[in-house]
Amino acid sequence: MGYLSEFITFNELLPCLLIVMFAAVVQMTIGMGFGMLASPLIALVKPEIVPGCIVLIGLSVAISGAWRERQNISFEELKMGIGGRVFGSMAALLILSQIKDLDMFLLVFGIIMLIAIAMTASGLKIAFTRSNLFGLSVVSGLMGSITAVGAPPMAIIYHQRPAEIVRPTLNAFFASGCILAIITLSLSGWFGTKDLAATILLFPSMIAGIYLSRFFRNIPAKLSANALLVLSASASIMLIIKSQI
Repeated sequence: MGYLSEFITFNELLPCLLIVMFAAVVQMTIGMGFGMLASPLIALVKPEIVPGCIVLIGLSVAISGAWRERQNISFEELKMGIGGRVFGSMAALLILSQIKDLDMFLLVFGIIMLIAIAMTASGLKIAFTRSNLFGLSVVSGLMGSITAVGAPPMAIIYHQRPAEIVRPTLNAFFASGCILAIITLSLSGWFGTKDLAATILLFPSMIAGIYLSRFFRNIPAKLSANALLVLSASASIMLIIKSQI
């Protein structure tokens, strides 16, 4: 069918659509994993559109979640988290500004993804304090700006907070973080019109995944989470290998 646009072929678009749909099913089934699954898998197929399109799709999801439960947002925690995220985004900007080619980007991307996966798999828990919240928000900002996966550091500190506060507060945090990530990626030259076009093309697939997720609610959450980590880690390792070939 030739090119659907200037930057992506049908043979690249089709697997990306399937990846986003599958990642949305996982996200809705176990409450996590969209970016962790979609980012490395799409990077294997079309690395030029990550993390930009994943950040934009994640922005819409986060805004929706934050608005739905906006009355329960802890704005004091949100301000502290955004402050840390700003510093993390600045650190990401310094790193991204030093990356000169796609192979180097894939190497950095793959390494940070493996760190995020290790954080998730470790089950590490840290006490909720203002200083810990700020510090882990910095880490989240750095990771989220480069890979679109900034949730693992926040899961470490929010494990014992009331769910009715955690959901909207983190959604508001991630929405703010997505905006900061887009600014960071734009300033470093790693975000452009291709990311906007990819988002438009892939967004309907995410909606389809959300709808289809209702048919997968009986799948054990632990099995899905373990499969998510294995797939994500495998893709990240392949990216690192690909960057060195």
